[in-house]
Amino acid sequence: MIVGKRIYLRAVEEKDLIKIVDWRNDPVVYKFFYEQEPLSLEIQRIWFKNFLSRTDEKLWIIDSIENREQPIGTVGLVHLDWRNRKGEWGRFLIGNQNFRSGGYGSEVEALILRYYFDHLNMNRLQCEVFLDNENVWKLHEKFGFKKEGLFRQYIFKDGKYKDVVYLSMLREEYLLKETQDMINKYLG
Repeated sequence: MIVGKRIYLRAVEEKDLIKIVDWRNDPVVYKFFYEQEPLSLEIQRIWFKNFLSRTDEKLWIIDSIENREQPIGTVGLVHLDWRNRKGEWGRFLIGNQNFRSGGYGSEVEALILRYYFDHLNMNRLQCEVFLDNENVWKLHEKFGFKKEGLFRQYIFKDGKYKDVVYLSMLREEYLLKETQDMINKYLG
């Protein structure tokens, strides 16, 4: 487990798949994923079976320390390139609407950054976020991510082309005092 002040990240288990499907099909969450089709439990089971054998992807359930019966969401690292020490932030969602405010996303961000750069010893973390998902890309910027570009009309979703912001953080930026202060604010 990866433990913060109010949350912890634990491995995804088969019993979590129903909850993940519910979260991913929630219109509030779904609109920020690239997928075009509603997700079925069977598709999620097939994905999970394949996921278990992968070495280039990690996914966790975000759980509340106070109430372990109430999972919060998911977060992952994808396209992990061990030779070049880089990967992508992905599969981040807070599906439980009771936790969509109050700094839980910031605590997840702090946990992932610490795990990624300190534990995995990676050099570069990148991510893609829909331009209209301002809360998420601003959260990344708050922790020190830098915008590298805008992918114009990058994804076709809901009948229109959508722009995507491309951000990254390098190890040297992670080690900056400002970034460490932000992480310590949420993790101590």
